[in-house]
Amino acid sequence: MLAAPAHAGRPLTVDDASVNEAGAGHVEAWYARLPGRAHTWTVAPAYAPIDGLELGAAISRDRTANATSGAVQAKWRITPSQESGCNVGAVLGVAHTRGAGGNTPYVNGLATCNSGWGASHFNLGAVHAPGESTLGTWGIAHEREFGRVTAHVEAFGQRHSKPTFQVGARMEVAKGLQIDGTVGRSDRENLVSVGLKQSF
Repeated sequence: MLAAPAHAGRPLTVDDASVNEAGAGHVEAWYARLPGRAHTWTVAPAYAPIDGLELGAAISRDRTANATSGAVQAKWRITPSQESGCNVGAVLGVAHTRGAGGNTPYVNGLATCNSGWGASHFNLGAVHAPGESTLGTWGIAHEREFGRVTAHVEAFGQRHSKPTFQVGARMEVAKGLQIDGTVGRSDRENLVSVGLKQSF
């Protein structure tokens, strides 16, 4: 999926409309089995230098195709997060795969709505791979806390492709340390990921 460079907070693929607090950051790392039986490892740091703006990067290694990809992005929380209500944000980024012959810019509009039933996230964006037409992307997710565990369901995709459906969960096992995982289905293929996140 070309929208893969758009990096959401683990274990979600659909992004939320919030960012780290000013002066705070995190590093995420995970293994994923993606469509085409691709086995990838990814490391993604993010940091918020000022209130409402988060700068992020990601580097991924596809062990199946022996390809390395990287991405940098800026995420802007346009309106304040609401404990009960909605807020919006946006992501602007660019990804590059070594040997692919060009960069892949992407943009994503974000909305998050919080309630007593959990948080719902909505994405609408576009991605432009080298030599290709610009493709629209979309995503919808809902997550809810169950004690120490936060579970989610989500669906996402892009124009001319079948959607991906995924479920996952995350749990804080120590102060600032999260473990997480997902299972999903895309075009008759099973997908899985496991990872961790360290906040600072």
